[in-house]
Amino acid sequence: MTDRKHLPDDVRDENPGAGEQAGEAVGGIGGTAAGAAIGSVAGPIGTVLGGIAGAVGGWWAGEKAGRAVEDMGKEEDHYRTHYKTTSSENLKYDDARLGYGVGHVAGHNPDYRGRPFNEVEPDLKSGWQQDAAGRDYEEMRPFVREGYEHSSRRTGAE
Repeated sequence: MTDRKHLPDDVRDENPGAGEQAGEAVGGIGGTAAGAAIGSVAGPIGTVLGGIAGAVGGWWAGEKAGRAVEDMGKEEDHYRTHYKTTSSENLKYDDARLGYGVGHVAGHNPDYRGRPFNEVEPDLKSGWQQDAAGRDYEEMRPFVREGYEHSSRRTGAE
C-alpha cells in the first residue's frame, strides 16, 4: 500500500486510496458484499471488517474505516513488541496481526470514543468471521483488545 498517512484529510478526500474506496463502496451494500469489497483490498482484516460492517453498519461501512486500515502500518512496531510479550505459541505474528488490525480500526471509530473495550466488544464479535487459517474470535481476542486499546489511546477514542 502507498504511504498516505502523512497526507491531510482534504487531500485524501480528493484522492482516496484503495482502502478508502473500498470503505465508500461498502456504504451502499450489504454484509457479504461488504466483506468482499474491503477484503479484496485489505486481505483477511478486510474480510472481518466487512462482516462487522454488515452486522453493525454505520461508521464501519464508510471511508474512515478504510483509512484506519491504511494507517495501521505506522503502529506495526508496537504490535510486534506486544506480540513478543504474549504466550501465543500457536500463532505466528502474521496470524495475530488480524486481531491487532480489527482492534486498531475499532479504536478509530468515533462511536466508541471514551468507551472501554468490554463495551465495544459485542460489535466486534458480532461480525467476526474465521479467517482462512480458521482463527475464531476467542483465540484472537487478546490481540483485538490490544489493538483497540492502543489505537483508541492514540486517536482519543477511548
